[in-house]
Amino acid sequence: MKIMSNKNDPIFMNLDKKVDGYENTIQLAVGSLSIFKSQIEQLSKGDFACVKFYIPEYQDASHGANIWLMSPFFEEGFCYAQPFELPKEFEWIHVGQWLKFAEEDLLDWYILSENGEMKGGYSLRYHRSLLLEDDKAEFDQHIGLSRFID
Repeated sequence: MKIMSNKNDPIFMNLDKKVDGYENTIQLAVGSLSIFKSQIEQLSKGDFACVKFYIPEYQDASHGANIWLMSPFFEEGFCYAQPFELPKEFEWIHVGQWLKFAEEDLLDWYILSENGEMKGGYSLRYHRSLLLEDDKAEFDQHIGLSRFID
């Protein structure tokens, strides 16, 4: 699976979310959400936290995409976060806009340290496992990943 285009372009991959491997990533993320919530309270300078939620292509659309969002925080069963990259079709929301999601709709989370170590990122681990060996280094470089840690 070749996914790269331009080094500065966002990477968006089409995956079947009903595949067991992908569904397992959601279960891992939801099962470890309490760990993530406690760790984002203590982020070091240079660390970057993100969450993934489904966003419709336009309001009330029956189709959309699972999008990574930055600067998450949680209050009263909701997660607030901002998109940092969007497919061009998503014109009803903008990069940097605050969005509100039910916590129960979370699909994934990660914390990326300044040195490239990533906690969480279960769907990214799965996506990476589907890449050809030649594409893994380019994928890692694009997201700033040096290694996954548990």
